[in-house]
Amino acid sequence: MKRFLVLAALSLVALPAIAGDAGEDAAKAYKIETTSSLQLKKGEKGEARVTVVPRSDAHVSPDAPLSLALSSGPSVQLAKTKFGRADGTATPQKGVAFSIPVTATAAGKDEVKGQLSFFICTEKLCERQKRDVTVPVTVE
Repeated sequence: MKRFLVLAALSLVALPAIAGDAGEDAAKAYKIETTSSLQLKKGEKGEARVTVVPRSDAHVSPDAPLSLALSSGPSVQLAKTKFGRADGTATPQKGVAFSIPVTATAAGKDEVKGQLSFFICTEKLCERQKRDVTVPVTVE
């Protein structure tokens, strides 16, 4: 009985470590690429891009929920602040890309900020990921 209790206690200690490893593997299964920065003149329109690039053995789930919620400061106007699956474009690497139309409204430095939510899948896992993204914008 004593041996059973020791084994049970060890398994409880090991389970959180295993669960944590799965999350770490999911985060290593992709990278997020964004437009490094936008430089626009007041009144000019431009486009920021956010792309999920999976490793060769991973993919963004085509069936699971996918969203990108955006905000910006006073120098940039966003045509749209909420993007869903229909707004994303599948990439050849089985990822997804978003094109974000912006209009420069006032001179200054600004940012387009967002929270990207998607599911990354491999043969062993399929986990929801939430990542903050930022694209710096300079308006002249």
